[in-house]
Amino acid sequence: MKTFIFDIDGTLIDSPNMYLHGLQQTMRRHGKDYALPDLTFSNGVSSVETMTRLGFTDPSANAAAIEEWINDSMQFADLSGWIPGFPGVLTQLRQAGAKLGIVTAKSAHEFALDDARYHYRRYIDTWVTAGQAKRDKPAGDPILLAAKRLSADLNDLLYVGDTVVDAQAAHDADVAFGLAGWTTPEPTSAFEPIAYRLTAPSDLLDLI
Repeated sequence: MKTFIFDIDGTLIDSPNMYLHGLQQTMRRHGKDYALPDLTFSNGVSSVETMTRLGFTDPSANAAAIEEWINDSMQFADLSGWIPGFPGVLTQLRQAGAKLGIVTAKSAHEFALDDARYHYRRYIDTWVTAGQAKRDKPAGDPILLAAKRLSADLNDLLYVGDTVVDAQAAHDADVAFGLAGWTTPEPTSAFEPIAYRLTAPSDLLDLI
């Protein structure tokens, strides 16, 4: 593989718990008491879609709820961090000549907040956030946009993610899918086909 494109949450960083607790707190403020498992659908879809599914269909209310969610999630920031070893692996991949990118369901604002903490731009060559491509994940458009920016050969490109939405996006883009097994060790059949089942970030170094 010569090009690697990554999802963020659950793939590069161990953040789902942070956002789930934040979302639960936001919903409680609005009189909706959800158990954490009932909110896991939000992992892999955009914040706009998440809030729409939760009843915030008016655009202004949706935007306000997203801002609350971001702020509430920051209170649980100690629950998140880099997947161990990933910064070093990204550095080694670049040193080996690989092109690196990010495709995420996060908005540009959310990505900027993340980047300020994790400094993704030190390691990657391009990123695509929600709304930049014609269609968001699970469509393959964001992956294809990132590939175009990287002048990547789709036959030598691996998209790495941890959710069914990530797998669907890779399949729609007709690129290989790598499962982030550190978050999803036992995928369902909905993830198939899986080109590479990764058990640790360092497994990526064997694919160069």
